[in-house]
Amino acid sequence: MAVRDFGERKTRRPRIPLILSGLAVVGTLAALPFVGLDLAAFERANGVLPPPTPEEAARFGPRARAEWRIARAHLETRLHQASPLELGAVWATRAGQICGLVNGRGSFGGLTAMTRFYTVDQRPVFHQDIDYLDFQRAWFQCRRDQYVMLHEGTMEPGFCGTELGRRRCYWVRNGARVERP
Repeated sequence: MAVRDFGERKTRRPRIPLILSGLAVVGTLAALPFVGLDLAAFERANGVLPPPTPEEAARFGPRARAEWRIARAHLETRLHQASPLELGAVWATRAGQICGLVNGRGSFGGLTAMTRFYTVDQRPVFHQDIDYLDFQRAWFQCRRDQYVMLHEGTMEPGFCGTELGRRRCYWVRNGARVERP
């Protein structure tokens, strides 16, 4: 029976793979501080903006509510509602844009669920009106700048955000039904 020798022989290994992997590790470690700084700047630039001070809210609030009355009239005209609109959260941004969610009825009378909108010149813009990416960019800016809250409501789009959906939808955590937060 032959016995294998596991520690006695020396083989020559090429040094090039060891050098290349060492350079890759050193380069990655050297780049970490710069990547961390860039990510921190990105987070600051795209984070949620701070709420207004009480003085700013008192000054901007009446103007935002007046803008909302006009935008709401345009919204009701656009959606051709016989019954009152079911609104989710609606707010104004620092730029004076009105953003929010609305549950309208389609042209055949069916519910469309909570749909996101924002205003341009006090006219509502929905996702089907413009390019998808343009709408998402504008909605991202709306979400990060909730300056003056005009109507308290749900931030959840879709059927479960509606009044009927709240009665029929439920939350599941780890496979068990839980109460909504």
